[in-house]
Amino acid sequence: MTEEIKKSQYQTHWHSFWFGFMSALAVVLFFLLIGTITNRVSFGDSAPTKKVAIARTAKNITTNKPEDSESLPTSQSVSAIVEDLGIAKTEFDTCMDEKRYQDAVKDDIKSGQEAGVEGTPHSFVLIDGAVYEIPGAQSEEGIREFFDDLLAGKNPRAKDISATRTITPVTEDDWVRGDDGARITVIEYTDVDCPFCKKFHVSTTNIMEDYPSDVRWAFRHMPSDGLHPEARMKAEASECVGELGGAEAFWQYIDKLLI
Repeated sequence: MTEEIKKSQYQTHWHSFWFGFMSALAVVLFFLLIGTITNRVSFGDSAPTKKVAIARTAKNITTNKPEDSESLPTSQSVSAIVEDLGIAKTEFDTCMDEKRYQDAVKDDIKSGQEAGVEGTPHSFVLIDGAVYEIPGAQSEEGIREFFDDLLAGKNPRAKDISATRTITPVTEDDWVRGDDGARITVIEYTDVDCPFCKKFHVSTTNIMEDYPSDVRWAFRHMPSDGLHPEARMKAEASECVGELGGAEAFWQYIDKLLI
């Protein structure tokens, strides 16, 4: 009788062990599955007050990529970046104190909202009269494949949303990187303190090096005050840098914040 009790207890403990092990394994597999689904590339299939008249197009700018850092620049380090770019501190401070580009940043935000932007980064791809959407920080590989299909005249994996969205056209007031004659125009709305925007900016910088005459990139501000309280200040600072140092200084400032 005693041996039967021990055997029964042994079987009970053994069954409990296997039940716990299989339950834990099921949980692990579930989260791995969710992670795989989340990371799959998918493009969306649904789709300014006059600024200072200065040259805003930058072509073939060489970017020095510093070591990746988890810390985002503060207002103090923004001043250090401005100084490093050779921008006169007194002129920069005056531009910021006067809030010279407060309305310009507001205009970018308004145009983004009118286009249906709800998060950053969010980009619109224009080619041959059609408008497509890149929501979020899609993978560099996925974006390259998307551009290659567009340039080859293949049907893209996204829906033309030109009939349902109001996209403010690119003008001389936009900061643009690339060739004015490029077939593809990308309009990106971004928050310089957004970690996903940082990831996306690295991808777009790499892409622009390989599509110098096929793609041009327009940069627009979309700071999220609730999540990143210094982002709006940094956006206004970029405009002051652009006014005082030109397109090359603007893009170098943006690269230092995002790369």
